[in-house]
Amino acid sequence: MAIIYGVPASPYVRKAMLAHAIKGVEYQLKPTIPGSDDPDFVKISPMKKIPAYQTDDGFGFSDSSIIIAYLEKTSTEVKLYPENANSYARALWFEEYCDTKLSEVLSALYFQRVVGPAFFKHETDEERVNELITTLIPEKLDYVESQLSENEWLVDNEFSVADISLGIHLMSLRHAHYKVDANKWPNLANFDERFMSLDAVKAQMTAELTMFAQ
Repeated sequence: MAIIYGVPASPYVRKAMLAHAIKGVEYQLKPTIPGSDDPDFVKISPMKKIPAYQTDDGFGFSDSSIIIAYLEKTSTEVKLYPENANSYARALWFEEYCDTKLSEVLSALYFQRVVGPAFFKHETDEERVNELITTLIPEKLDYVESQLSENEWLVDNEFSVADISLGIHLMSLRHAHYKVDANKWPNLANFDERFMSLDAVKAQMTAELTMFAQ
């Protein structure tokens, strides 16, 4: 069985876990924090970042995008990437945008309100939270809203890696008690509800809520 190294509190570990769940591929989670000196982890993630991945045959590598791309090649029953070249590029673009620019602000709020206090004894910086909520996050959500239009999913109106990449950060917002305003971002609010209703997502959220409650 494949092994995912990481912790579910990480949006990127969450991303890899959800891709497996949606594809119906089993895995073992080996709890590993970023920067760990575990030699098995460092061997496949020399930058000591999570998630890292070890396949059934012992092959290893890291990065959530690479993990899902590998999974797409080895588990083909449920597709996460479009066949059309233009649509494929668009899905990759959204994955990159969500992993970088969107994550910069949404994960910042998630850290301030949840991860920092829970795991690092970090005191929430309310000034930073206010900046994120009033200025930085709305700017990014405006863009996502414009790209969704009235479609259910981001690319060709079919579920893909782009939707997982967006959805994992919306899960972080829920943990951080930030509700997507349906008056400002109706398409995104509908996406949020649709994504959260997926069985794999509901199971993941339940497990994470239990973890944070401990």
